[in-house]
Amino acid sequence: MIRTILQGQTLVYEIKSDTPKCRAWIELSLQDHLIPAYPFRAEPYSMIGHSPYTNQCRIEDARFKTRLNIFNIEEIEQDLDPSYDRLGNFKTLESVDELMEFLNDNNLTLEKFIDASSVEEYPL
Repeated sequence: MIRTILQGQTLVYEIKSDTPKCRAWIELSLQDHLIPAYPFRAEPYSMIGHSPYTNQCRIEDARFKTRLNIFNIEEIEQDLDPSYDRLGNFKTLESVDELMEFLNDNNLTLEKFIDASSVEEYPL
């Protein structure tokens, strides 16, 4: 999963919400200035997103951000625009070691996270 983050993908992990009317996810990604650009030379309509040749941030340079996002279940189920009132503030993690420490402190592993683009219910 670390490679997925280094390629600029956002990962999410759903956790138990504080209320039964909401769903909550922990979001994890590279800091914005480190997200790699797509290569300049690519064939039109090429699918490079999961290619081993995709640009990625070097692990030594990686800096991360994480936050807790909470959304109303009814808005998700009814395909309404979600309220962004309960989006958390980003916490920055300045190295892979800090990321691992954050995960350990919260009883998480990278393997529990999945690519946000593959979660239909995740509103962001």
